[in-house]
Amino acid sequence: MSQFLCHDFKSPRTDMSRRLPSTMRMVPVIFYVVLMGSIFFIVKDWTDLNKASSDLIQANTRKEDAEAAKTKLLAEKGQIETEKFRAEGIAKWVEGTRVMQPISVAIARAMPPETNITELVLERNADFPAQVSMLLRLVNGGANEIEKVQKSLERLHYRSHSPQQARQGDLMEFRSMLVWQER
Repeated sequence: MSQFLCHDFKSPRTDMSRRLPSTMRMVPVIFYVVLMGSIFFIVKDWTDLNKASSDLIQANTRKEDAEAAKTKLLAEKGQIETEKFRAEGIAKWVEGTRVMQPISVAIARAMPPETNITELVLERNADFPAQVSMLLRLVNGGANEIEKVQKSLERLHYRSHSPQQARQGDLMEFRSMLVWQER
């Protein structure tokens, strides 16, 4: 008998394929390289996503801060505009008083000592700053004093337009529209 306990009962087969070429040994290596690359890119994308979300939060915070600063600056600008508007009104008022002061001084200087000015009203219209409405009330005055007033106003380049005189006892009332004349 034979020494082997087990006999190989395989028959030679002719329908078997050949072995794979040796280049196919690279397929598992390429699989693991691609798997590692995929893991690397997944981790990289995840960290980039976290960084982008934190950048977005910071950008939104900066945007809100900028909008708050813009709102504050607009409020300050509004206050400055209001103050500027008021200051321009005061400047116009002061500019208007420059016109009134020489008129009132000229009227006061034109009066003789025995005539008293009881009331002098000078009103300037904001729409027509070259026109001044005048009301003058005199005690112990007459047409001569009114004529002196008109001459002193003519020296200041004001023309009396539609003058009206009214007398009530010792009280003389003179109304007129003073119009600036360029010479």
